[in-house]
Amino acid sequence: MNNQEFPCPCSSGSKYHECCYPYHQGKKTENAELLMRSRYSAYALNIPEYIVETTHPASPQYTENKFAWKRSISQFSQNTTFQKLEVLDFKEKENLATVTFTCHILQNNSDASFTEKSYFELYKGKWLYSRGLLKEGHAPNMITSDEIKVLPLVYYDDQILRKKADPVHEITLEIKKLVEEMVETMDACSGIGLAAAQVHYSIRIFVIRTPIEKEDGKFDLGDVKVFINPLLSSPSEENWKASEGCLSIPTIRKEVERPKEITVEYTALDGTRQRERFSGWAARVIMHENDHLNGVLFIDRLSVEDKLELKPILKQLDDRIHDRGAL
Repeated sequence: MNNQEFPCPCSSGSKYHECCYPYHQGKKTENAELLMRSRYSAYALNIPEYIVETTHPASPQYTENKFAWKRSISQFSQNTTFQKLEVLDFKEKENLATVTFTCHILQNNSDASFTEKSYFELYKGKWLYSRGLLKEGHAPNMITSDEIKVLPLVYYDDQILRKKADPVHEITLEIKKLVEEMVETMDACSGIGLAAAQVHYSIRIFVIRTPIEKEDGKFDLGDVKVFINPLLSSPSEENWKASEGCLSIPTIRKEVERPKEITVEYTALDGTRQRERFSGWAARVIMHENDHLNGVLFIDRLSVEDKLELKPILKQLDDRIHDRGAL
């Protein structure tokens, strides 16, 4: 009897040797649902190498320290009882896909099940896991009836990130659709702001989720605001430093000094011209996203010491994402 002839952990009803085993041996998955199933099986069978190999090089989960990464995956597998995989939804659009599933597991003899909406990208001819949104327990409300609205991100060192964006001359249906997709992409990536250049459109638009500051200095995310053709003026004399990251430069964060307050004149999505004064985190996010419209990245605003420290890390990121021997 074949030693792989046990039920596949992915709950397909097939034997492992004819289900996920070929993928674990190097066969390409034909679609993102099969990749998600084979990754679940890899977790259940403690095959951390497969998880690393099928993670997108721009995923926030990716790390250059493969040894520590694999050890962490293996520890999770060893401390988890995988009971059942329940696929709730699968959508595919061109080179992007989503799979929503409930992972029924036990940890320390207690239910630790969760539902995840995973995002996948077809990268260099292979489906790879990008990121996911999680909720505890069985959460079928994560399923949406809409088609995929998430857009592919632009990553460091793509030249569009260094271009000065063109003004928007008219708010058309296409612009409104783009804004809707930008918001969906921002939320899918757990972002707080996103500029059009980051999704391959070199035009002067960015969106944010308005930060609601709390007493501990942190913030919650509020409503969406859309800024079209923004003009920033009257920065405050008071500056402050805070940690910033960027969806286009994944896994890297550094402290950036910016003015505490800023005035913004902008066109809203309804076509009206607005003028507002922003402070704190809202001002910081706006200045960060507005920099994108001018081809400026947050890493450009770092000290000489920080830039030198990041130089080899950015090269690793560039090599990895742009297929210079990363996969």
